[in-house]
Amino acid sequence: MMKYRKWMAVLAAFCVAGTAAGCGSRTSDTPSVSEESGSVQEPSGTEAEKTTEESREETERFESWEHEETEAGTREEETKETLPGDSDTFVQQKIVVATDLHYLAEKLAGNRCQSFMAAVESSDGRVLQYGWEILDAFLDDVIEEDPDLVILTGDLTLNGEKESHEELAEKLETLSEHGIEVAVIPGNHDINNHYARKFTSDGTVKTDVITADEFSSIYADYGYVAADDRDPASLSYLYKLDDYYWLLMLDSCQYDPVNQVGGMIRRETYEWMEKQLEAAWEEGAQVITVSHHNLFDQSGVSREFYDNCTIEHNEELVGMLYDYDVRLHLSGHLHLQHYKEDEDSGISEIVTGSLVMAPCQYGLMKIWNSGDIQYDAKSVDVDGWAKRNSYKNRDLSDFKTFSENFLNQVTYRNAVLDLRKHTLERKLFFSDEKIDEMARFYARLCVYYYGGRMFEIADQVKNEKAYQYWNEIDYVSDLSDFLRNILEDDAKDFSHLTVHY
Repeated sequence: MMKYRKWMAVLAAFCVAGTAAGCGSRTSDTPSVSEESGSVQEPSGTEAEKTTEESREETERFESWEHEETEAGTREEETKETLPGDSDTFVQQKIVVATDLHYLAEKLAGNRCQSFMAAVESSDGRVLQYGWEILDAFLDDVIEEDPDLVILTGDLTLNGEKESHEELAEKLETLSEHGIEVAVIPGNHDINNHYARKFTSDGTVKTDVITADEFSSIYADYGYVAADDRDPASLSYLYKLDDYYWLLMLDSCQYDPVNQVGGMIRRETYEWMEKQLEAAWEEGAQVITVSHHNLFDQSGVSREFYDNCTIEHNEELVGMLYDYDVRLHLSGHLHLQHYKEDEDSGISEIVTGSLVMAPCQYGLMKIWNSGDIQYDAKSVDVDGWAKRNSYKNRDLSDFKTFSENFLNQVTYRNAVLDLRKHTLERKLFFSDEKIDEMARFYARLCVYYYGGRMFEIADQVKNEKAYQYWNEIDYVSDLSDFLRNILEDDAKDFSHLTVHY
C-alpha cells in the first residue's frame, strides 16, 4: 500500500505541475478546446494512438503496483507466526524478558584489572568478565527476534554505579533505533547502593550512585515516559501493551533511606495498584505483573535466603492479584531459571535466570490471540556474535562451554571451602577425597539447576556416592541447605511453560 500511495503522490505532483504550466503537454485522449476558436479539436490519428498506448501503459503500471501491494500483504500474512495446523491462532504480542544484567561501565572495570577479576572469581559464578560482550550479543538477538517489547526486571547494574546506568541506557538506544520498545524496573542493586566501586590496579574506590529520581530520568525512554500511569510513591508504573494486555511494572526495592537486599511493596503502592487493577477489570484487560523480587517462595534457595528473595508480606500481594484474576507474574533476582504454579491462587510466576550466569538466558514470551501465554528460555548467542564480529577469543567462540565451566569452578571452590570449614569446626568428619567428590557433585548440580534443567540428571545422581555423603549431613550451612532444596525440587523443565487462559 505504501508503494501504491507513493506513486499516486508522484502522479499528483506531475498533474499539479502540468496545471501550473497550462497543461501544455496533455496526453489525454479526450477532446480539447481551442483557446482561439473555442471549437472542439479531435486529436490526430497518430496522437490518438500515442495517447491510447500511454494510457494503457499507465493502467498496466497501476495494476502492477496493486499486484506488488497484494503480494507484500500476502508475504506479511505468511510471516505471522501461527500454531501448526491452526492458522486462526497466531502470536498477538511477542516480548523478550531479561533480568540481572549486572552491567558495569567498561571504564569502571579498569580494563579487567586484577582487582576486578579477583572479585569476579570470588563471586557466585556470573561471567562478569564478559558482561559487555554478552550484552552486545543479547542486543543482536533481540533485534533478530524483533519483539513488541523488551522487559528488564532489575539489577541492571553491578552495584548501582551512575556511570553503569548511563552507559547501559546509551546501549539500549540500539533497540530504540530499530523500533523496539523497552520497559525497565529497578533491582536491589540499582539505587543508593553503597557497594558501588571503581576497580583499579591498586584495589577499588567508591564511585557515584543514583537516586530513585535519577533512575527514572536516566531510563525515561525505557518505560517511564511511555507509562500510561505512574505511582507517585515508587518507581512502579502501568504500561499498556494494547487495549487487552496491561503490564504492572512494580518497584519492589527498598532504597530509602538505605539500600536493602529484600523486597517490599509500599502501602501507597498497593493503593495505586488497586486503582489500576480495578480499571483493567472494568475495561476487560488482562494484567501481567512484573517485579524484581519474587512473588512466591521458589524452591532451590536456602531458608535464610528466602527472606531476601520473596516480597515481604507476599500473601497480601497474592490476595490482591487473585481478586483481580491476574494469572502471570514475572520476576528475577534468584539468578536461576525457575517457575511456580500456585494452585491456591491460580497464579504462575516465572523467574528468568540472570543474563550473565550460565547458561546466560533470557525469556521469549509469546501471547497468542487465544489468550495462552507461551514462555521459552533461550541462551544468548555469544558464539554467533563473536563469529560475526571476527573475535578470536576462545572463550567467546564456545561460550556455552566456557560459561558452564566457569560456574562449575566457582561453585566447586565454594563447596570445598564450606565443607572444610565445617570439618575444621568438627561439625563434619570427611576426608579431603570425600570433600573433593562432594564438591564436584555439588558443582555439577548447580550448572544444571541454574539453567532450569535438573530434570536431565535428577534420576541418575541419586545413585552416586556423593549423594549419599550429602544425605548424611543435616543442615550445617546455607550451601548444604541449598543442595537439599535442589534435590527435593520438582524434576521438570523450568525453561518452558505455557499459561492457559
